[in-house]
Amino acid sequence: MKMPSLLSFVVLLSLLCLLPLVSAASNSSDLATKTAVFLSAPSFAVVGASGDESKFGTIVFKTMLEQGLNAVPINPFVSESEGIPCLDTLASLPDPAHTSISIVTQPTVTLQILQQASALGILAVWIQPGAQDETVLQFINSTTDRTTYIYTPTTTTSITGPCLFANPAMPDLISTLQGLA
Repeated sequence: MKMPSLLSFVVLLSLLCLLPLVSAASNSSDLATKTAVFLSAPSFAVVGASGDESKFGTIVFKTMLEQGLNAVPINPFVSESEGIPCLDTLASLPDPAHTSISIVTQPTVTLQILQQASALGILAVWIQPGAQDETVLQFINSTTDRTTYIYTPTTTTSITGPCLFANPAMPDLISTLQGLA
């Protein structure tokens, strides 16, 4: 019997129960609009992608590549992800104002990335589960820049707790990307 891939397992969990309720903070209050802004970018980057295929940053990056998106990994500690050289910083992006980024880092790193994204005029930022804390959320809610922010609240502490699949109209990034096919 063939074992499912880690990506299939993650997607299955998301679809069954862990599909998060996505919240957002920007000038626009509509998730569909924010998602459309994120996906409208001609270029994408994943901050936190690595050479480890079991890490969520790499899974997000690989999904972007599988969907034909022009994506690059950003990680100053890794030379490449999925065979593509990693950039060291957001400042290395050729056209930040036309780039959407996904952040898969620890909250303290996320805050630094958000400050850089704001200064560079990054088009849109999708913060993955676990990459935010109260300080990150305060930054998002207080910023007056034009960047569109989407984040996924982490409201449960246990996988055995209540199912977060309460609103299928609010998908996570991987499900959104896979819906492009």
